[in-house]
Amino acid sequence: MKKAVSLLLALSLLATCALAYGDGTGAATYTNEWALADGLTYENAVSRNSSGGRVETFSLELQPYSGVYPIVLACDTIYGGMTINNMISYAESLGYNVVGAVNADFGYWDTRIPCGMVVEDGIYKSSPEGNHAIAFTEDGAFASSRPEVYITLENNTTGHVAETTHLNKTRADDGLYLYSEYFSTVSTRTSSSGWYVILRVIGGGELSLEGGMECEVADIVEGEDAVMIGEDHLVLTASDAAGLDGELAKFGIGDSVTVSTSCSDPDLARAEWVSGCGNILALDGQIYEREWWDSSIDEANPRTAIGIRDDGSVVYYVMDGRSEASRGSTLDELAEDLLSMGCSTVINMDGGGSSALALRMPGSEGFTVVNTPSDGTLRSVCSYILFVTDESPSGTAENIFLTEDGSYILAGSSLPLELAATDNAMRTVPLTGSVRASASRGSVSGGVYTAPASAGADVISLSAGSAAGSGTLHVVAAADELRLVDAADGRELSRLIIGQEESVTIGVQPLYDLRPVLFDESGVKYSVSGQIGVVSSDGVFIASGAPGAEGSITVEAAGLSATVEVKIEVEFADMKGHWAEEAVKRLYEAGVVTGMTDTTFGPDGTMRRCDFVLMLYRAAGSPAVSSAGGFTDVASGAYYAQAVAWAKESGITTGQTETTFAPEATLTRQEGFTFLYRALGALEVSYDVADTAVLGGFSDGASVAVWAAEAAATLVDMGVVQGSGGALNPTGGLTRAEMAKMLASAIF
Repeated sequence: MKKAVSLLLALSLLATCALAYGDGTGAATYTNEWALADGLTYENAVSRNSSGGRVETFSLELQPYSGVYPIVLACDTIYGGMTINNMISYAESLGYNVVGAVNADFGYWDTRIPCGMVVEDGIYKSSPEGNHAIAFTEDGAFASSRPEVYITLENNTTGHVAETTHLNKTRADDGLYLYSEYFSTVSTRTSSSGWYVILRVIGGGELSLEGGMECEVADIVEGEDAVMIGEDHLVLTASDAAGLDGELAKFGIGDSVTVSTSCSDPDLARAEWVSGCGNILALDGQIYEREWWDSSIDEANPRTAIGIRDDGSVVYYVMDGRSEASRGSTLDELAEDLLSMGCSTVINMDGGGSSALALRMPGSEGFTVVNTPSDGTLRSVCSYILFVTDESPSGTAENIFLTEDGSYILAGSSLPLELAATDNAMRTVPLTGSVRASASRGSVSGGVYTAPASAGADVISLSAGSAAGSGTLHVVAAADELRLVDAADGRELSRLIIGQEESVTIGVQPLYDLRPVLFDESGVKYSVSGQIGVVSSDGVFIASGAPGAEGSITVEAAGLSATVEVKIEVEFADMKGHWAEEAVKRLYEAGVVTGMTDTTFGPDGTMRRCDFVLMLYRAAGSPAVSSAGGFTDVASGAYYAQAVAWAKESGITTGQTETTFAPEATLTRQEGFTFLYRALGALEVSYDVADTAVLGGFSDGASVAVWAAEAAATLVDMGVVQGSGGALNPTGGLTRAEMAKMLASAIF
């Protein structure tokens, strides 16, 4: 089916959006839209619910008969998963011209086998197993409620018939299962003893939802955990525990077998691209089977969903969640959102950390994952919907875009316009010739845009030869947050410990509703308080104060001000050249440790129990505690009282007795191991519990107390604890240098 793609101009909106919001996750406070191709529109939106919760969504709207159309791929085999980027690369290796992709069906966590149905280009690859399905056609998409596909194997030699509905799923003890070559290139991946009838396909093509193929029994295997499937082969199998030896008796080597399939939904049977899905939330404009909705995912979560309108247009909807930037939505809110957009059918797809939408965005190489997956990284999932076009890239610019399209900009600010161009197949190409640009509210001169003095959307129209486009910048009167960062590494600055004559360049990041605000940096003002040093007009601070001097740097920008507390670093004379020098320096800069005096650290002194707990508390960010520690020997006004209370509340310590903590007692090394190990969660350090056999590598490993063994072994396994001279010295006092090396190794 040949498709032609004709790309349109980019259209960006603020107050009015193509997709309506308001009924589910709240009224839209921001929308921006890109018309990427004829009939393909991408929109990013932010909304807030009645309690102020922020939700960010990313959606594609695809019109019927567009030059871009959806296909379904369940990775290279049904067994196993891919990240969205790997899936796009795989699809392109098959010859598809991909312009975007979104995750599709739920999958089994351990195998990444899709829970529901898969049909790829008319080939039936995995059974529905009682789940709903969604089919994609030339004129749109439609849902199928719990379709069944019946597979009949008729032995033409003996007249016997076997029936199953299971195709390419993990074999259980509940019946017959059929495997095709698309399941796995390794084997049937069955893990218990069973029998296998291996069929060689000799005619009839591929398995489809309605059809037949001719086979011959090539082999019969009994008692194996798994067998190879092989190209142009099918495998009929049952576990021994299923008790279906009578079905095995229906087949003999050399028998002629006809494999037939029939689908309970005749419309689905004609579809070339089908994916399984989660709950159908709405059908014919009404909430559908609410009593069957999956209650385990009903709370606010990241989501992927599909909405289908009666005119054939389809909305592919991805919502971030589990973060400050986006809370996600309940299933009810999701249904209400898509119904409010005019969708009559609403389908929940796989969500959570699996939700991902990747697009070929103008000006960017390759593909951009436009949302922020809640795992913090891309998850391998079982199947995807890919958006493809049959048009060959021309390499000639047809459409012009603002690379900063959709950004917030401070009123009155000026910035050079940066542009990108795409060709007929959404590929970024060079933009040649003179570009003409005009703004609906601000002004453009010599390629420089100046924002108007008042807030609101400003549409910039662009043209160059036969190429044209438009984009929108959203003007704000002031930012609502001002972040200061170290320009070298992007680390946020609120407190800075810096050495004499050292320098740092302060980066200024105004935000509006958690989004960056573009602004004219020439208007930023810097000032210094205290005898700590000087700051230039471009934000370079040079420390020149005496060691221990304290002060602050204040920055004014975008209608706000922010302050960085500054302390000139103290040089510890007794740490120069010491093996723990770098660890002490990093902990001191982080505000975790201090010296014994302004010029000495005391590396060989032993730690007291109260001081190590205090350092762990500082490393955890000095969180608030809800109760007192309850130890009779910890005075409420002691400098370590909050830290001890936190340690008890967090399960880091239970005290030496139920009522005493012994704050000033020397901390033994194994006590230090145990305190740090129990604090790893609060310090946001990931780890795997190690086998205590690790301690056998130390001459005194057997002398580690039982209560400290797991902690010691795990820290050794993490490389946090190395011991000395082949020994751990578990009952010796933990020195301040040892503490610093151990703590810094764990948290940095």
